[in-house]
Amino acid sequence: MIEVKSRIFFRIWAFAGTAGIGLVGIWLFFEAVKFESNYSLLYLGAGLLGMVYGLITFLMIFPAFTKKGSVIFSIVEGEDGRLFSGKKSVYIKAIKSIKMGRHRYSPKGIFFVDVVIQTHANGLVRIPTYNILPEPEFYKAVELHILPYMTEEARADWIGQFTEAQRKAYLGEFHKDI
Repeated sequence: MIEVKSRIFFRIWAFAGTAGIGLVGIWLFFEAVKFESNYSLLYLGAGLLGMVYGLITFLMIFPAFTKKGSVIFSIVEGEDGRLFSGKKSVYIKAIKSIKMGRHRYSPKGIFFVDVVIQTHANGLVRIPTYNILPEPEFYKAVELHILPYMTEEARADWIGQFTEAQRKAYLGEFHKDI
């Protein structure tokens, strides 16, 4: 079983970004309620906005700071291969398209990048990455462990996402690591 893991560097930045905005929002709010500045109303608005945004995004990304956040998804290779993430799983042969990006299927998709898998049965599987999985790691996992077992249609869809120069560049990077 191959595990696709997040990077601790991205987890630290995610924490700093979400909790940091919330803390700055709280500080601005308390500075605003003192009314010692001509900009107190601006502080109040920015503080409330920062607190709400920081709290919402921190709650959305909180699983990234738990055990769940270290392994984004796992791959079982082979003809009967599967992709696992928590309680979600999909057969590699059932994948119609696989992409990593923002989406409109949930409010979380506005803020965070997910792995979106479209199946042949027109099902949709979203695997949250919480913005802590680097795109090159995802591309490497797909190219080396998933692509060889996908259907021709899915393979063509994956390859069609990139120009020839882009694909050649990232394939060259992967083979340096191997």
